[in-house]
Amino acid sequence: MKRLSLITAIVCLVVPLAAQAQETKPAHADIPAMGPPEPLDDEWSNWMVGEWEGWSKNPMGETKDRLVVEKGLGGQFLLMQVNSKMGEVAWTSMGCQTVDPKSGELRGYFIDSWRGMYEGTGKQEGDKETMTWQGPLGKSVRVVTKVSADKFVVSETITTPDGNVMEGTGEMTRVEKKSY
Repeated sequence: MKRLSLITAIVCLVVPLAAQAQETKPAHADIPAMGPPEPLDDEWSNWMVGEWEGWSKNPMGETKDRLVVEKGLGGQFLLMQVNSKMGEVAWTSMGCQTVDPKSGELRGYFIDSWRGMYEGTGKQEGDKETMTWQGPLGKSVRVVTKVSADKFVVSETITTPDGNVMEGTGEMTRVEKKSY
């Protein structure tokens, strides 16, 4: 009987303590310690780094564009800044893009000087990157095609929230570093 009482006491005391210890363990305690993924070092990301100038055209008009791309956050992201001007109207956007290390999918985020916030996903295959973007102007599919080491073209189809479809094109050429 003493043996049964001792077993009962152990079960009644130890099991709740063990359960309590499990409950207080941090949620991430079972995940092995790991650092960030390797920095972006693929051909496309390395090629995009630099300063670019060009133009874009859509039903609203033609813009002069400047794009600066650099790696940031330990090489984990491409950081981009775009300055565009159509006549006297200027527009600026900033964004980042990376490759999801689990899926290989491209992920991107952009904000602009008109307080637009955009989220995109896509893929890069060969000399072409296709991204689908969602934001206040609706949904767009943007295709960037590498023409040469120093040139790319862009085509975009935008479906506005009211269902209208607009198409645009553009071309960018790499320029030498100069003050911005």
